Amino acid sequence: MPSVLIVDDSAELRDVVRTFLERENSGFTVCGEATNGLDAIKQAEVLKPDLVLMDLRMPVMNGFETATVLRRVLPKTRIVLFSNYTHELGSTLALAVGIDLIMPKGSLTEMIAGLRTLT
Repeated sequence: MPSVLIVDDSAELRDVVRTFLERENSGFTVCGEATNGLDAIKQAEVLKPDLVLMDLRMPVMNGFETATVLRRVLPKTRIVLFSNYTHELGSTLALAVGIDLIMPKGSLTEMIAGLRTLT
C-alpha cells in the first residue's frame, strides 16, 4: 500500500484525514504527520513516503516552499496540495515547484480518488 505523510497545522484535520485513510478500503497507509513545512521535510527524509498530502497555508514554510524542497530531496515522492484556497493557486506555479495534484479540502472520498490517480 502507498504510504502517505499528512502535513497540516490543524491537528483536527490531520486526525480526520488519518482516520479516513486508515480505513481498510482506502488503499493507503499513513506513515506520519507534520505540522509545518520544515517538519514535513525532516520527516519525509526519514520516512520516504510515496505521497505527501499537505496544506498550502502553514507556519514556518508554506506548501509551495515545502514542495520545492521536497522535490529536490525526494524526486519520486508524489506531492499533493490540498487547501481551502485552491482558487488562489496557479497551476503553472504548482507544476513549476513540483506539485503533482491540487485538490480542495472538502470531500474525503474525492481526496482518496485524487490520491489513487497518482499511484
